[in-house]
Amino acid sequence: MATRVAAVGELMCVNELERNLTDLTNHVQIEKEKVSSNFQQLHSLLVVREHSLLQEMDEVVMRARQEFNEKRELLQELYTAREGLERDLTRNKLRKVLEKNLRTIEDEIREEVARSVNVGWVELDWKMEQLEQSVIDLCKVVALKERPIIPVDYSVKLCPVWSREGTGSGEIANPMQIAIDNETQNIFVADYSANIIQVFDREGNHLYKIPTPQLPVGIALMNEFIFVSTIGELVKIEKSSNDSIKSVKTERRVCGIDIDRNMNVYGCELYNKSVIVFDKNLKFLKRIKLKTTQVKSDTETESIKLYEDNMYVMFGCYPHFHLQIFSLEGKLVRCLIEKSEIGYSYFFSIDQLGNIIVADWGSGGNQIKIFSNKGEVLHTISSDMLPGDQKFYHLYGIAIDKKNRIIVAHENQECNLLAF
Repeated sequence: MATRVAAVGELMCVNELERNLTDLTNHVQIEKEKVSSNFQQLHSLLVVREHSLLQEMDEVVMRARQEFNEKRELLQELYTAREGLERDLTRNKLRKVLEKNLRTIEDEIREEVARSVNVGWVELDWKMEQLEQSVIDLCKVVALKERPIIPVDYSVKLCPVWSREGTGSGEIANPMQIAIDNETQNIFVADYSANIIQVFDREGNHLYKIPTPQLPVGIALMNEFIFVSTIGELVKIEKSSNDSIKSVKTERRVCGIDIDRNMNVYGCELYNKSVIVFDKNLKFLKRIKLKTTQVKSDTETESIKLYEDNMYVMFGCYPHFHLQIFSLEGKLVRCLIEKSEIGYSYFFSIDQLGNIIVADWGSGGNQIKIFSNKGEVLHTISSDMLPGDQKFYHLYGIAIDKKNRIIVAHENQECNLLAF
């Protein structure tokens, strides 16, 4: 078979291709060298950066350790200072107790000397040393005795200490139950018609008002919370913000409320002759049916106060009301105040001796009546004992503060909050 000879043009084309391939190969080699050089430079930079980061991390760790050591030393100094203060305080208390006991012992020794002049000075010195040593060894801080409860003489409460006129933002339209803050002695008044809680200081100056979801009737205070019974629900309000933080619907209308030592809320079901109980988180606990045969079927359960593990409950339907005492299980203990002694009353209060202070606006005019813990009438405050032209009109909420003042609210545009 004959061999084909390439033409001249084809040879030139092949040579040119070979040259281009050679040039391309050289170019690729150059690019490879550049990439290799770039990788080497990048590797060097990474090594330098890693070293720099390690140094920075070492410095941060070192600073953190240094700050930790400084704070630990400061904390140790504070602990040492606190121990020193506690030692000084303990020494101070012991010194005061020692001085007090030494004075007592000295007085006793003087009395003994006065009674027996035959006792020698040497023996007295020896006794003094023995007594001082016994005081040092045995003296303890003795708890103070409880402050004695002084009976209140209600017969001298003839004129109000102060009276607050019903004008401006603090006007009370339709007052219901009153509660007094144990810590601040601020006065909280449930204002039924205005849908608010009015708050006054201990001198009757208006401070602020708290809106309620519905018409407020009963009110009770527990530490940082306010509990309010309204038409159809029980509301828990936070004192710091005055916001309603929880509410629970009630099957029946609840009037007066109170709080026991376990922070449970007790409320009177108006038309059911029962008391319902909730815990401080408004979780329903129980319903206590009041076991009594002395209450007619149409009698309303108005208000409640808890005193010495008993429930004091105000019953009534117009025009006569009465007060009965029940155990916490609802068993009748006794009828404390008969119907003939109270005309028309929603709320009452109990002082530290168990005396009952009733706001009565249905018998013999408007009066504040004070009964003993046995139901005997101690005193009556009537409108003719008020200064000037002031008159009681529809007495509602009533409470006792720490100064044994009677705080009462009545429905009167001229003067609706009084203190006796």
